[in-house]
Amino acid sequence: MTHAVAPCENAGRSGPGPTFAADIGGTWVRIRTGEQNEPMERLPSPSRLRYPQRTAARLRRDMVELLCDRVPDGARAFLSFGAAIDHLTGTVHGSAPLWGAEAAPYDLAADLRRCRPDVDWHLVNDVTAALLDFVAVHARSGTRRIAYLTVSSGIALRIADVERTRIPVDDRGLQGEVGHLSVPLTGVGADKLRGLPCECGGTDHIASIASGPGFVRASRRLGLPRASQVVDWLPDALTAHDPGARDLLELCAAPIAFLLRTLWCLDPHLDLIGLGGGVVERLGSHYTAEIRRQLAAPASYADRGRDDTWLGDRLVFCRPGQVDALRGAQRVGDWLPGIIR
Repeated sequence: MTHAVAPCENAGRSGPGPTFAADIGGTWVRIRTGEQNEPMERLPSPSRLRYPQRTAARLRRDMVELLCDRVPDGARAFLSFGAAIDHLTGTVHGSAPLWGAEAAPYDLAADLRRCRPDVDWHLVNDVTAALLDFVAVHARSGTRRIAYLTVSSGIALRIADVERTRIPVDDRGLQGEVGHLSVPLTGVGADKLRGLPCECGGTDHIASIASGPGFVRASRRLGLPRASQVVDWLPDALTAHDPGARDLLELCAAPIAFLLRTLWCLDPHLDLIGLGGGVVERLGSHYTAEIRRQLAAPASYADRGRDDTWLGDRLVFCRPGQVDALRGAQRVGDWLPGIIR
């Protein structure tokens, strides 16, 4: 059994120190010391988004300095990081909002320990942190496995084994990078979307179409007006029953509906799935209704469709603020050493 981000040796510590949590994104770093009722500090993120002229090496040093300057002496530090992370070692893979095109793996945990060896550092991906917050709120008696799927600028999934308090990962410390799976293109107009790029450099991925940037790419391919402002235009256009908006939503929601059907087919113990992220929150009831409509349609004898009662028990569409990665980071300690391969 391999534990997630094994703590450093703190021989001088006589007892547990304060809890420090941070949620690190491309725009902001949110920090809290102590319990969830303590005040939160929000700081500009030392990222490529804010400082495009700085090198990736400089931005990484700035991040380490920011965290090490604010963490209390002898703290247990839990970080939610907006990038793919090897949960077994604390190595961070490329993050475009943070470091631009730099894709070389970066052992952030090692640098943090060198800078502040008195601190017990633990890193998780922000989707993992969001999952832990979702589980804390929505797990019921008898719930076996819970997933959280974020549909935003990127798409990713995490699944927790609630009965055993575990989040399984593979030998690279990863789980649920579903946005970079190839997407089956079906439905009227789907052929027009073939070859759409993904931020990772591939094409025809789920994130190529179903993410926030995917909606923009798809609207351009479909020749819709105001494609670059689709996020602002689409909700009102859907309310007005615009046929182009209707087609766009159907096509961009289809990969997510397919993914959900696949998850339930492969894992009959997956009792609850939460959907969150910017796309889900921005499109609100329109997105909810479209996903439910597609899931209700029979696909085969293996998937005869899901009615509203069945979906109501197993699928939660999260509202803004309902899931918080910073709160989730504060819950990581409850799951150690349960992030395992």
